[in-house]
Amino acid sequence: MSSTTDSLVTRLRQGRMSQRDDEHHRAATWGLLKVAALVPAVTTAILTVVVALTKALAGGAFGGLAAQVGAAWLVVNQVPLTVGGVTVGVLPLLPTLAVMWAVAVVTARATREVDHLQEVATIAGAALAGPLLWTALALAVVADGSAVSSIGQTAPLPAFGYTLLVQGIGVGIGVGRRCLQPVFDTYEFPVTDRVGARAGGLAFLGLAAGGAVLVAVGLVAKWARVGELIAGGNAFDGYLGLTALSVFYLPNTVLGALGISVGATAQAGTATVDAFAVHAGTVPPLPILGVLPETGLGGIGGLVFVFPVAVGVLVGWYCRSVDVVNHLRAVAVAAATCAALVVLACAMAGGPAGELGRVGVNAPLAGVYGFTWILVTGALVAGIYQLTPAVRRLHHEPDVGFDLDELLEQDEESAGPETVDPDADDALDPDDALDPDDDPDADADPDPAADLDVEPESSDDPDTVDRASAGLDADTEATTELPVVRDGDPDFPAAGPGRGSPTGPN
Repeated sequence: MSSTTDSLVTRLRQGRMSQRDDEHHRAATWGLLKVAALVPAVTTAILTVVVALTKALAGGAFGGLAAQVGAAWLVVNQVPLTVGGVTVGVLPLLPTLAVMWAVAVVTARATREVDHLQEVATIAGAALAGPLLWTALALAVVADGSAVSSIGQTAPLPAFGYTLLVQGIGVGIGVGRRCLQPVFDTYEFPVTDRVGARAGGLAFLGLAAGGAVLVAVGLVAKWARVGELIAGGNAFDGYLGLTALSVFYLPNTVLGALGISVGATAQAGTATVDAFAVHAGTVPPLPILGVLPETGLGGIGGLVFVFPVAVGVLVGWYCRSVDVVNHLRAVAVAAATCAALVVLACAMAGGPAGELGRVGVNAPLAGVYGFTWILVTGALVAGIYQLTPAVRRLHHEPDVGFDLDELLEQDEESAGPETVDPDADDALDPDDALDPDDDPDADADPDPAADLDVEPESSDDPDTVDRASAGLDADTEATTELPVVRDGDPDFPAAGPGRGSPTGPN
């Protein structure tokens, strides 16, 4: 082949690779735009329909619709809102949880085929930048409509802070499984702490489930009172609005019940409720708050402590270990993790309700109580576990029986991106294919006939020699014609979590 032909082939190949790179970059840019704008755009569309439907049922005009939709976006992100000069900080959590779930799903799908932590960080940044831009637009729209609306202006700094918190939780959940394992490998977190942290997250879910049980029991016991509060709507649209509002505030009520179950005091307006006593007062006219007891339950109220005790026992058993130090350390990490989640959740679920007072529980106190319940109960389980015959036998005969420390030694690796130098050359060198050191079959016996003690046939036949030479030339030509593989080449997809057999936790 002449040099002119070689030059033409090289230019054509470079043109194809450049075109593929351009298509890859365009696809990546479009993917980042979808991650940044998909959830805010869909949320805004839904809020627009809800606000317009509410105004239509109320028989009002559609003036100021944009300002009200912008205010609804701020409410979804838990930004305190001022209406008629009254600041409302206790906002419904159900729409917020739905947005968090949507953000987690979108980011998880976007990082599914990503191989580098740098790309994961780029996707996470886009998922945060889009909602922050939406919040800036919402603040501008609300400020513009505040002259003709009862909705007051909101301070920008708290608005961006709350938006970053809500969206950050969703992004963290979405990309967590893709980037936690490389972080664990880099910084070498002890497996005991990782098991404890996972147990703490499960403990928080267990306490939340206990709060949901308390709310369900309250609804059954106070169904007539809840119905009377709904009847205060006086019309179909009023009934519908109060019912929908109660559903939106259901997670707030569950977290309030969680606080009561660990020993904290819940406040609703001027009324306060704990496990043993109730102090009457003015309660906001929200039907879901009808589940609050009107009188103290006395000693029967102590039954609510069954939930934190049961959760503490499960945590102690989940973190079990023959080594008592590892056992107690895992329980302590679980208690701290659960307490942090309780503080965050209770703080988001409560807040001021204007002239009616505050609604919610004391978040720091609920966290301290939750930490104490899990730590003490888990430590008792650890002590009892060390006295069991099986563990005592393992202390004396470590080679006999099953060592439960294997639970703490399980490899929790999940298929995730590797920490790779982005400047590294990932191209496949055609010369590497000719390197016998990289041949996976290089260690094999090159002459299988030698193992069978069979004398190989003579190769004096010129046809055989020609065929062998032709085969060698064909292999050499095929090797030199291998295309260069680059990141993002659709013909050579990068390894992802869907390829291979992941070694994640069972």
